[in-house]
Amino acid sequence: MELNTMHTATVITEAGRVVGVQVDLPAGSRRVGPVAMLRAGPAQTLHRIELELPASLATTDEIERFHAGIAKQLAVPASDKRSAKPPKTRK
Repeated sequence: MELNTMHTATVITEAGRVVGVQVDLPAGSRRVGPVAMLRAGPAQTLHRIELELPASLATTDEIERFHAGIAKQLAVPASDKRSAKPPKTRK
């Protein structure tokens, strides 16, 4: 995957938080092996956006900055982890 180019991505948000990002494979690329995809669950919203990938996503801080940038692009307020409510679980 090339850096510094725009990519189409699927983004899942829940309660104002980015909870998942999957970057689409470039057109014409060969898929080898199983294919996985994100699906929005109850109380989640699926977005399709164009984004630029950072040079590195190797640390938690880099991932959090990446998610905050996506939330800003979606106009979804980035939540503070300490004040965010945990997602509801099914019983």
